[in-house]
Amino acid sequence: MRFHWVLLIGLLALAGCGKKDQYRDIDPHDIEPWIPKSEPLSKYGNHSPYRVHGKVYRVNNHPAGFKQTGQASWYGKKFHGRRTSNQEIFDMYKLTAAHKTLPLPSYVEVTNLRNNKKAVVRVNDRGPFVDNRIIDLSYAAAKMLDFVHDGVTEVQIRVVNSPNDLHQKPITQGLTYVQLGAFSDQQTAYNLAKKASQLLGIETFVTILTTPGGLLHRVRIGPIDSEYKVNQLLNRITRSGISNAQIITD
Repeated sequence: MRFHWVLLIGLLALAGCGKKDQYRDIDPHDIEPWIPKSEPLSKYGNHSPYRVHGKVYRVNNHPAGFKQTGQASWYGKKFHGRRTSNQEIFDMYKLTAAHKTLPLPSYVEVTNLRNNKKAVVRVNDRGPFVDNRIIDLSYAAAKMLDFVHDGVTEVQIRVVNSPNDLHQKPITQGLTYVQLGAFSDQQTAYNLAKKASQLLGIETFVTILTTPGGLLHRVRIGPIDSEYKVNQLLNRITRSGISNAQIITD
């Protein structure tokens, strides 16, 4: 009998390890982003009106320009591998979401109002059916928005149907660049510019500024005409292994 109990405890421990392994940590920079596009409505999940917990919901068939502010939550391994409302397989490592009334699928830009981090998610599920929550995000989306440990956060969501919709915030005050570094040594600056061009496939140049302390060689990319493009470029730079990049407006 003692042997059987030891064996049982060992099996339970192994089972617990297996569940923990399902929740692998992921770097937000490695999460595959969506390119928003128009898609046909799913055959499933768009029935309207529908009722949950005695409350009636109607699908928004004209979501262009839709915005909403409220609480976001997230869901993960409990539903990983199960079917979503439109009968796709839920993958907690993809940028997806559940919404009560947006058509399936829809693309939504989510901004975490506590840290201003953004993510574009594809809505393919229904929920969350909690009065004070407006959207339920995948584990990957919660990682990108940096609120996994908080569980909930205040967000603003905005429907986007194409990449152009993400460029609504033009940068108008001066010219905006991403600066990779500034060096007194000319060769160091040109070596970094060459490395960045090769890694990113983007023209990287060096400008020279005269200062009281001598010449300063600034390694830059740009100018860049929208906040979205700047953030996208910063993510690429970080993934390439180049650190200390910053936004400069002249």
